[in-house]
Amino acid sequence: MTWNWKKYRKQKHQFKPKDYCVNCQQKKSCGRLNEEKKYCCACYQEILADLERDELLIDSTQIVLNDYRQGVVKCQCLGAEKPRANYISSDGSGWSSCEGEKCEKIIDSAGHHRVVKNRNDPKFWGLSIKEKVLCLNCLQKFQEKMPISKRYMLNKYLKRGY
Repeated sequence: MTWNWKKYRKQKHQFKPKDYCVNCQQKKSCGRLNEEKKYCCACYQEILADLERDELLIDSTQIVLNDYRQGVVKCQCLGAEKPRANYISSDGSGWSSCEGEKCEKIIDSAGHHRVVKNRNDPKFWGLSIKEKVLCLNCLQKFQEKMPISKRYMLNKYLKRGY
């Protein structure tokens, strides 16, 4: 009987999300507003605001929501340092589409935790723009705003054909 290493490795390293918000998938929930840690505080506040508008909140939840708005209850949700891929394949890896104008390129994630690769992250290039995931061709449009060292590195990546 032979040992099946591939099967063992797949079972051992399967992707397991840990307390990331179901809605935005960008923050780990602290559990201050949502004890189940299913939603981060910002997303859960929006849900509660919708319920409040429809007058469906119970008194205890209304008190907690008001305390959160006034700053009595402090949120300690941890934001993800890097953007995460929007879609997950069956093997646990992820992918996103480029958020550039008129660009539909699909971008793979860096591994089983759905983290976007540095080269596709505008923050890595020193850009502060609203897009979270861009292909290198779309990043080339923002080349003038980058520091000189990052421009040099971008040209290297473009020559390699990433």
